[in-house]
Amino acid sequence: MSSKKNFISVIIVNYNGKRWLEICLRALQKQDYPHFEVIIVDNASQDGSVKFVKKNYPAFTLIENDTNQGFSGGNNVGLRKAKGAYIFLLNNDTRVEKNFLSTFISIFSKIPNLAVAQSKIVFMDDPKTIDSCGSFWTNTSFLYHYGNCKNQSLAQYNKPFPVFSIKGASAMIKRSVIDEIGLFDDDFWCYYEETDFCHRAWLAGYECWYLPSATVFHGQGGTSLSFPNEFIQFHNFKNKLLSFLKNFELGRLLFIIPVFLFLNILLSIFWIFSGKMKNSFSLYKAILWNIQKLPETMHKRKAIQKMRKIRDDAYLKKVTVNPRISYYYHLLTMQFDKYTDQAL
Repeated sequence: MSSKKNFISVIIVNYNGKRWLEICLRALQKQDYPHFEVIIVDNASQDGSVKFVKKNYPAFTLIENDTNQGFSGGNNVGLRKAKGAYIFLLNNDTRVEKNFLSTFISIFSKIPNLAVAQSKIVFMDDPKTIDSCGSFWTNTSFLYHYGNCKNQSLAQYNKPFPVFSIKGASAMIKRSVIDEIGLFDDDFWCYYEETDFCHRAWLAGYECWYLPSATVFHGQGGTSLSFPNEFIQFHNFKNKLLSFLKNFELGRLLFIIPVFLFLNILLSIFWIFSGKMKNSFSLYKAILWNIQKLPETMHKRKAIQKMRKIRDDAYLKKVTVNPRISYYYHLLTMQFDKYTDQAL
């Protein structure tokens, strides 16, 4: 195995995550795979994270941003510095097993056209329960987060399968694909950026898969819990709409945009009656943002559509799974454990 050909750059974006870093970095330090580097991108933390890394992990590369550039911008800074033929994105609130990198790299090359792969992600405080197996597209435009809060030992979650989107907490990407389709979109800042990247990979003729042979333990919310919910919802709405406008064919957009707006306006009305006025307002703020940015978005769209090698129907038939209607109730109430996934 050529070390240069299989060199991995592990990128960790950190913002005030000092309490997680010891667990995360110590596990990486113990990897049995020798051909990798660790790049920690600190987004202007104020909790002593930078001092901690410099003191305890001087062999790792530390990049200090002057401002918080979010998940997208932070990873892009790390990607520009990375030397690896493979890029492994890892959240700061995670722990990997000793053989994680060696296991992942060995199975990565076995699937033709594989560009992006996600490991099995389980909850750190409940390892029997899945955090993520990736997500499927649905006709409602909401993602179907397959496996979330389910028993990780079930057979349906222990086989590889293609997904529309991976979860960026634990994902490996071929560097050559990044060079072809571009970095994360800086306008996303946080949320849905990995889905947008996966979408572009599918358009370029590549594939994204869930590979359960390697497992990551996720503390969940190491950074995101520090942000108010209305802030999260704004970026969630903003980025989904932006991604749709950039990536889908025009004919499909004419269906998706009305469905997306109708269902999310219903959601905003529900939030109003639930007393979550700020959450409701975030949707309309996101729509206004996209209207103001439309000329810039159309410029991005032109470049992406020029890169396209495959029609929407061709890849969506591989990664569209429409759950039962009850799934959307559980999505709204965040009670994923009460929904039973259909077998693929």
